[in-house]
Amino acid sequence: MMSAIRYCCVIICCLVLGREILCAQQQERIAPLRIPLLLSGGFGELRETHFHTGLDMKTEGRVGLPVVCVKDGRVARVKVSPVGYGNALYVEHEDGLTTVYAHLLRFHPAVTEIVRQKQYENESFEVDMDMGEYGLVFKQGDTLAFSGNTGSSGGPHLHFEYRDTRTEAVLNPLLFVDIQDNEAPKVRACYLYHMVKDGCVERKKRFVPKLLENNRYDGGRVTVSAGKNGMGFYLTDIMNGSWNKLGVYRIVVEVEGKKHFELTVDTCLFECSCLVNELKDFELYRRARETVYRTFGHYITEVPGVKTEGEGWIEMQEGEEKRVAVRVADYNGNEAELCFTLVAKGAGSEKEREVLDYKCAHTLLKKEYRVVLGDSVLFASLPRMVVVDTMTLADGNRYDVFMLSSKEQPLRRPLRLEVSGDFNEKNVICRVTDRKMLDALDTKLGEEGMFAYTSCWGRYTYAVDTVAPEIKYLGVSGGMLKFTVRDNLSGIKAYRGEVNGKWCLFEYDAKSNLLTCRLREPAFVKGQNEIELSVWDRAGNEAKKRVACQRNN
Repeated sequence: MMSAIRYCCVIICCLVLGREILCAQQQERIAPLRIPLLLSGGFGELRETHFHTGLDMKTEGRVGLPVVCVKDGRVARVKVSPVGYGNALYVEHEDGLTTVYAHLLRFHPAVTEIVRQKQYENESFEVDMDMGEYGLVFKQGDTLAFSGNTGSSGGPHLHFEYRDTRTEAVLNPLLFVDIQDNEAPKVRACYLYHMVKDGCVERKKRFVPKLLENNRYDGGRVTVSAGKNGMGFYLTDIMNGSWNKLGVYRIVVEVEGKKHFELTVDTCLFECSCLVNELKDFELYRRARETVYRTFGHYITEVPGVKTEGEGWIEMQEGEEKRVAVRVADYNGNEAELCFTLVAKGAGSEKEREVLDYKCAHTLLKKEYRVVLGDSVLFASLPRMVVVDTMTLADGNRYDVFMLSSKEQPLRRPLRLEVSGDFNEKNVICRVTDRKMLDALDTKLGEEGMFAYTSCWGRYTYAVDTVAPEIKYLGVSGGMLKFTVRDNLSGIKAYRGEVNGKWCLFEYDAKSNLLTCRLREPAFVKGQNEIELSVWDRAGNEAKKRVACQRNN
């Protein structure tokens, strides 16, 4: 039975979203897996480009475990994709909530039949369909599907969500699912930031607090520059029986005994995904895989669950001292506490430089490159850098690289990058990664050249893609034809598989570059079968592969 505290949390959360759950109609929910629950990912965790919107439940390192309906409901949507959620199922419930089950191996046979009909009707593996008209209803405990590793999954698991059906706001599943855990979060390191006079923010200092007893940490006395200072905390959590580092549920920061910052992870909005890079330190996440929660920023109060005064800065005068207390907790109430004292010294001299004001729109030109930067696209003001320089990249070729910064930084909204010249569909704009590799953007032709949108501030160039994708036939295994498909630059855009001259369903797993086809598909006949596979990249290059195989029954 749901505890009184958790019951109140559900009601409060739903009222905040503008929807009441009728208590009398509540059906006690169950877990979506029939095994002891261990998490490899928690709700609201800081990921590369988004907040994690569900719980990642371990499936004992294997696929094929029954996934059950947690409450009576009807199947509202099914999506099949080679990336993202892979095979995903959406079930609506009468209390106004929707549950989502993702990375599935396969669906219930009734769902599978409908999906296959749509795939053959559209001649497409990818499907995103409204299932309302089919009236598929499942009772609590019924098997909906089987766990898998499809889409962008990094290993076998079940991704599980709760959403408000009307608004699609995502709710923390721990409001409804019990997880046994008595391990407190850990404070692994602290970072201090400073806003210099030109408005740019610089990370100044890292310190590791001393662990005392009872999950208490002491950071001692830490010097900062006079002026505006911000804090960031490298925090992790684990649960009993699991080694995976999870995110935290609540952070409360007090300065001189007054609440300064608070984060509570009860809900998330998809339209706020980009704000993950306002809350986290993007560079440390990329370089060191540290999940550093920052407590300041121009847009920090737009992050769901954040409350703070102003923008979260701590104003310090030279010689001033301020006592800081930080409490960090997981959903089960296991808590760690950190205390330290900030001591302000003189700010020191600062070099004058030209900056891009985060509030303003900017247009940057250099040679054939043009950047159109709308207002409030930057998270913070940045030093102005507009350079085109010749670089040798990882492929051994030399490119003219348009540099906006020496290191990548995320953007609040995408910017438009234009390259003038006489181009065709074989030309692609590319991001130059930290490893000096080309990462092709979705490039369009325009009146004066080509353009692309990007959510990253960094280095760019353009290249010509005239090489068709590579198709390799792996043979037949387990009653399935198997191919690998790869592209050297612009990426796989589409494919088509035919068996004996008829379209046939080939399933694509983008993370493993694997295309598979079951020999029991309708296009196959007993005896010899002729297979033709065509694959296109985003630059329009096409590759074909023809093979023959034998079906014995």
